[in-house]
Amino acid sequence: MSQSFFLPRLEGAKTVARKNNKENELAVFMGKEARLNLAIFEVLAKDSPQTIKELRTQVIKQKSLEETYYASLTKRLRSLQETGYVKKIQPVKPGSNLQFFELRIKAYLASFLKTYSIQNIVDKSTDQQAASVLLVLLNVILEEKD
Repeated sequence: MSQSFFLPRLEGAKTVARKNNKENELAVFMGKEARLNLAIFEVLAKDSPQTIKELRTQVIKQKSLEETYYASLTKRLRSLQETGYVKKIQPVKPGSNLQFFELRIKAYLASFLKTYSIQNIVDKSTDQQAASVLLVLLNVILEEKD
């Protein structure tokens, strides 16, 4: 029996039935750090790049994040940087110790996918748009990592 495109059997891929929306949630928006991640994304999307101090000033204005410690924010930014959502920018002035952070395209994609469901995107797309999205996604999945 030939392998169908709609029943993927890629190495390491598992076919899983989706039971609820939580299974479709991106990892960056799950767990105890989800609220802080979302706040960082929102603040940096509005005004970027920012220093940790500027970022913390904006984050603590949000409800339930008033007591966010500088160390917690630093740890979260380091983690987001390691996973490719945030980028550290070199200071403009030579000899400056300030660290600036900005969002990477991956963070904008994650925020977009959190806002718009895959079903909504599929429903609104034309055949040509759907084909373009499918090609991009297949390229991401099938591309070998360097």
